[in-house]
Amino acid sequence: MPEDDKQLCRRCGYPVRLLRDNYETFERMHFVCFHYEFEHRSGVPDNDPDVDCGLLNCPSGPAARHREQLVTVVAALAADCSDGVPASWENGTLPRYLEALAAWLQDTGGDYTIAGASTKWSGWEVVADAMRAATIYEQR
Repeated sequence: MPEDDKQLCRRCGYPVRLLRDNYETFERMHFVCFHYEFEHRSGVPDNDPDVDCGLLNCPSGPAARHREQLVTVVAALAADCSDGVPASWENGTLPRYLEALAAWLQDTGGDYTIAGASTKWSGWEVVADAMRAATIYEQR
């Protein structure tokens, strides 16, 4: 593409490659730049970009939701152990659980591939999956 034909974002200055057909709709910006410039301000105190503004497709939303999901997973694991380690847990001692957790994190890419699932991009999701998996993960 010739240099003068590039659609540059007027907020960040980088070329707009995706959603090129919406370049004018998003006022010559990336969708994310447009969101933080105009939409995010209305719902977030102090315009904090790390806080989910509540609007559909807020780029900050998944991180906040995944963090909450991790808290739920950790609380559920703790509740499972409140009366002792469940029989379904193959790694019933803290050292075995932590070893399995480390092994699962080391092998994560392959395990997601074997399971047919896509690799998670949110660290919160990965940790939640790892903590669940470590209850039964068999170390190699």
